[in-house]
Amino acid sequence: QSDMEKLRQTGETIDRADFTAAVDAILNARRVFILGVRSAAPLANFLGYYLNYMLSNVQAVTTSGAGEMFERIVGVNSGDAVIAISFPRYSTATVKGARYCRSTGATVIGLTDTKLSPLGEHSDHVLVAKSDMVSLVDSLVAPLSVINALIVAIAARRERELANTFNALERIWDQYDVYEKQVEPV
Repeated sequence: QSDMEKLRQTGETIDRADFTAAVDAILNARRVFILGVRSAAPLANFLGYYLNYMLSNVQAVTTSGAGEMFERIVGVNSGDAVIAISFPRYSTATVKGARYCRSTGATVIGLTDTKLSPLGEHSDHVLVAKSDMVSLVDSLVAPLSVINALIVAIAARRERELANTFNALERIWDQYDVYEKQVEPV
């Protein structure tokens, strides 16, 4: 019930202009960095996995240490887009990474629970997804739904290129037995 409520709240409160601006920034970027550590690391990896099908030069940075994060983003600049993901309790490494990236002129897209969060304060565009600790485990259902919406929006804008990519991948996957074929029932 709590997850369904967070999805409803996210759908009602997400800023459509920020969402569209985020899609534009990602599509127009020379490079895309995705910052997400600790419980946000799976979200960053999921987004990176799908963006790599659609764009070249996408890098998910999921290391927890601020030092290693800065080593991975040191060359970020105004031609780049950075998607930073953090929810309460906000990761210091992600917030500092977003602040640094913004100081270089990169466009920072924050995926967080409020525009007033430490990450929201250092983002050019904030995608708000409701999330809270209902127990020991963070609920990431609403943030994942926003990530899915980003993936779908970018895919829709790159439809022709994606069709070519997936046609080539299907041939490669088939030729090299990447996936098991489902046996049809008799």
